[in-house]
Amino acid sequence: MNERRVEIEGDLVRRPAHAWTPTVHALLRHLRGQGLEVPEPVSCELREMPDGGVGGLEVVRLVEGLAGPDAWPLQATDEGLRSAATLLRQIHDAGRTFENPPDAVWAFPALPGTSATILHGDPGPWNMAWREGRAVGLFDWDLARPGPALDDVVYALDYLAPLRNDEDSLRWHGFTAPPDRAARVRSFLDAYGADVTAADAVRLMLERKRRTEVEVIDLAARGLEPQRTWVAGGYLEENAAHLAWAEANAERLLLG
Repeated sequence: MNERRVEIEGDLVRRPAHAWTPTVHALLRHLRGQGLEVPEPVSCELREMPDGGVGGLEVVRLVEGLAGPDAWPLQATDEGLRSAATLLRQIHDAGRTFENPPDAVWAFPALPGTSATILHGDPGPWNMAWREGRAVGLFDWDLARPGPALDDVVYALDYLAPLRNDEDSLRWHGFTAPPDRAARVRSFLDAYGADVTAADAVRLMLERKRRTEVEVIDLAARGLEPQRTWVAGGYLEENAAHLAWAEANAERLLLG
């Protein structure tokens, strides 16, 4: 297996492992014990890499459902949107009772803030398993780390509102008409039960977008995929243009 390839055979998923994979597996076992649909850890083999880092192979069981590109039309409905919010709230509530192993390693340090839980770190609709039009499971936990729940909430809203122009929303995000982004922000926050105003959520969303770029650069510098390929392929230039557009249009689009 190469450094970015994911292989699915039957109900088994083989993925690159990292120094934090054993900690993530402990988290997954905890979440599954709370009745949540996340990957079931099967094995994790780590070894020292030529560059001095740690790598290897992990095997988990597949969470059944539609995912990836198939998720976009499903999240475009209000039912799909609210189910994603409900799933994320369940994940966060269960994560609050997770006890970090003494030797815990995360891809990034814990984030400061109140309402601490274990974040997924990348809770977009493509990483959710969807059945009958609803988000029921969450996978790809490589970027998990302790932090305030709102960090995941605003990350998800960036894609679910979405903070994208109409052309991209129609072409890539599964919408058949330009979305009412302000209404979707309110609906998601209501379904999640978030104790935050829409205006504060928008402010935090922009802050999270800026930090996401920093994290992508960090992961690429560590040689991780797919971030290394993204940066080599022009991610920084494309993201700078998108971030400028988002900062200019966020309040108008997301607050109505």
